[in-house]
Amino acid sequence: MSVSRRVGWHPKVALQLAVSGCLMALVFLNLDISRIARLAVRPEQAPILVAALIAFNASKILGALRLNIYQRHAAIYLGERENLRLYYAGMFLNLCLPGGIGGDGYKVLVLHRSHCVPMRTVVGILLADRLSGMLTLVVILCMLAPVLPPMSAILWGPSTVFLCALASLAAMIAVFVLAHRRMTAFAMPQLAKVFALGLAVQFLQLACMAMLLSYLGAPRGSYLAYLAIFLVSSVAAVLPFSVGGLGVREATFLLGVELFRLDPAYGVLASSCFFLITALSSMIGSLFLGHFSLRSASTQEMH
Repeated sequence: MSVSRRVGWHPKVALQLAVSGCLMALVFLNLDISRIARLAVRPEQAPILVAALIAFNASKILGALRLNIYQRHAAIYLGERENLRLYYAGMFLNLCLPGGIGGDGYKVLVLHRSHCVPMRTVVGILLADRLSGMLTLVVILCMLAPVLPPMSAILWGPSTVFLCALASLAAMIAVFVLAHRRMTAFAMPQLAKVFALGLAVQFLQLACMAMLLSYLGAPRGSYLAYLAIFLVSSVAAVLPFSVGGLGVREATFLLGVELFRLDPAYGVLASSCFFLITALSSMIGSLFLGHFSLRSASTQEMH
């Protein structure tokens, strides 16, 4: 990696940090800070935070299993433990190097050089895995739509909302199948497996978010609406404008609660707690960085 490229990372990182900082400042300027402090510090509810941490990491373990299906289809054979180590190492780098090579680039280099697989193939399976996660997320949003009470349900009527959600659900599943058949040539059993794992990943992350809402004492009747906003914020957080989605998720909650007439404090705090859990879990990956070599397999054999 050239020095010029390393230097080129800094303006992008600085911009992402600035965006995250400005969005967080904007969000918290619209909230009662003293109330935020009271909601955030609840030592008696600490076991719920531990459960949320476990649920989040369980989602990452299933995500690693899903990714390994794509890798094996491309003749990249990693044991599940080895693959999980690489997955967490990628998470750590995604958090620490948001503007540079990042975790995905690191995984591409490791797999390309250690397994002598074309870089284009490795990039393709990572993109397919990301697409799988995004589409299953939208599928769950379509499933939630009919049971949410947004203004559109009042204006259009429940039956219209249900039909639109059903049509969108069918369209997303069709896109999922067609995209995978084109990008990976998966057989139907493989498609069903990655789709099921994708749903399980998203449901575990929703469970993590629900636990955070419970820790904060949010009204139980509002959970579905908060979770729907969380799914939308997850899509927004993928955009490379911030550090790990920090600020983007919170801003999405601040805007989204207006639609459902919810208390923004619970959503924003739960979103910030989710980022902290993500960051804490990503630290595990720092233990595995030295486990992988970026040298090609032929170079390693010479040594």
